[in-house]
Amino acid sequence: MEFQATEYWNAYERAILDTLRELDLTQLRSGRYPVLATFGFLDQKYFRHPNLPRWKRAALYLLQRRVLRDRPILPYDTSTWTIRETAHRHCELLAELTGSKPVDGIEVSSFGSPSDVFEIGGRAYTMKFLSFYVRYCLANRHLQLQGNEVIVALGSGSGYQIEVLKKLYPDLTVLCFDLPAQLYLCEEYLSEALGSDRIVGTDATLEWSDLSQVRPGAVHFLGNWQAPLLQDLEFDVFWNAASFGEMEPSVVENYLSFVRGQAAWVYLLQARVGRETVGKNRVDERTTLDDYQRMLSGYELVEESDAWEAHKPRSEVGGYFQGVWRRA
Repeated sequence: MEFQATEYWNAYERAILDTLRELDLTQLRSGRYPVLATFGFLDQKYFRHPNLPRWKRAALYLLQRRVLRDRPILPYDTSTWTIRETAHRHCELLAELTGSKPVDGIEVSSFGSPSDVFEIGGRAYTMKFLSFYVRYCLANRHLQLQGNEVIVALGSGSGYQIEVLKKLYPDLTVLCFDLPAQLYLCEEYLSEALGSDRIVGTDATLEWSDLSQVRPGAVHFLGNWQAPLLQDLEFDVFWNAASFGEMEPSVVENYLSFVRGQAAWVYLLQARVGRETVGKNRVDERTTLDDYQRMLSGYELVEESDAWEAHKPRSEVGGYFQGVWRRA
């Protein structure tokens, strides 16, 4: 029971499973399967008119894509291309400020037909790719990765963060834990984005009773129910972004019980006051920043700040935070 999908994800589970039955992996990131956007697989061009009826939004989307293209129709006479260049420059400056590897040395995979792909300096990017690079920079201000670390990602979702990290540091060893459907799609995507030779899939890990077979430099995929295996592994970084908030405090506490004392560093990006407790997609009880502080006993919070994407804050000020904890 303690590793089953929480109330939040139960609301999506049937739709995700139905989508998998008809899924064309070559269209994974195209927007053809909207439910997959719930855990990251959506790389469409910037287009936002939240207060208009759906049919008007659709009409404006077609107008912008086919007629106006990148003309300056956004606020302050801003074009889509200007936003992209600004986001890329944001990444360049963050790398300088945090001692991180430059974004100019990597580019995004085109697998899954993302429509948001653009080139700057001969390199391909999407806005999501740049946003995951921003998370890396802000964490790396403290982590100062060397490239031989072991990173554990719980709730690895689309795998975009792992794509960024592994392209920057090919020798990183990564363990990805997630729910079955999400894990399957993440494995499929990263097998294409990084190469299947760098992947240790669930066909190999499903029956593991310990982590003695972890292969240095590879990305490993394990079910969320295998998290107890971590209690016998010392590792460098525990990474969780925007998934603990979709769990109740008791569930988060259970996962962190296998991490405390084992991870040298912890990186979290979460809703500061927790997720909604009403509606279809809800939690029964919020998990807040105060809860994380309490659960990470034996760790020191070295930085906590509002979370940013490459081109904007993740939410209104005070909504989402990102924090880095160091084992005391």
